[in-house]
Amino acid sequence: MRQLSADLTIDAPADQVWEVIGPGFARMGEWASVILASTATPGPAGPACPGPACAGPAGSDGAPVTGRVCATGVRLVPRVTETLIAYDQARRTLSYQAQDLPALVTLARNTWTVVPVGEHRCRVALQAQFQARGALGVLAGWAVSVQTRRNARLLEADLSHYIRHGTPSPRKQRQLRKAARRSPAGTSARLRELGGW
Repeated sequence: MRQLSADLTIDAPADQVWEVIGPGFARMGEWASVILASTATPGPAGPACPGPACAGPAGSDGAPVTGRVCATGVRLVPRVTETLIAYDQARRTLSYQAQDLPALVTLARNTWTVVPVGEHRCRVALQAQFQARGALGVLAGWAVSVQTRRNARLLEADLSHYIRHGTPSPRKQRQLRKAARRSPAGTSARLRELGGW
């Protein structure tokens, strides 16, 4: 199993950043250019597997949704469902597992934790696990490693801009305009086409 990690440094208080990442989990597509759009998965709020096995010692109360559906913009994997498997509001951490992936991928899981580094700065730690089978799986693991580094840089810039200005980054705004030109209803219609709504 491949372990991947990245740290994002954001010049904002940890609680402010957590509001975007935790309670705003389903709305990542509003600010992150690494995905086209996102929406909450249908169902009651909370992790998909509540209880001590998923939640950890501090519990799982307060999870805003069961997960999200992301439109990726990638033809091979146009849609990914990310199901919350742990959510800890007090510790500012959540974990989710991806579904709707190619059959060679046996595990894709990510944990995001927001850690204060001062009164007006925090670190967002991303800890991912990726496992795939066969020779193509080895190549996929390498590609995911490269993509993780690239996405971390984009996430840091997009999140910093969104926190600082309350609007998506210029890169995300271009992405949204381009999606709206392709579809009269924009990315919302695209997610409906993919079965996300």
